[in-house]
Amino acid sequence: MKETNVSRTTAQQTEVTSYASPAGEKTGQMAQAFKRAVIDHAHIEQRAYELYEQRGRQDGQDLEDWLKAEHELAGSVGRK
Repeated sequence: MKETNVSRTTAQQTEVTSYASPAGEKTGQMAQAFKRAVIDHAHIEQRAYELYEQRGRQDGQDLEDWLKAEHELAGSVGRK
């Protein structure tokens, strides 16, 4: 009887594996989304630094610069 249970477990694992094949497509989509996020992060970082320089490189407003850069770039994406 124990052997039968092992066989059933193996069959169930095979079925789960076969259902996982569409996950490969999702993994590709997730990789593309991650890539876009990294690019977006780099653009935000660059714009925040530009804002910092425009303020005369005064420290202490990095969060404000970052949020303003995010807001500006989000607005530009919405206009495309």
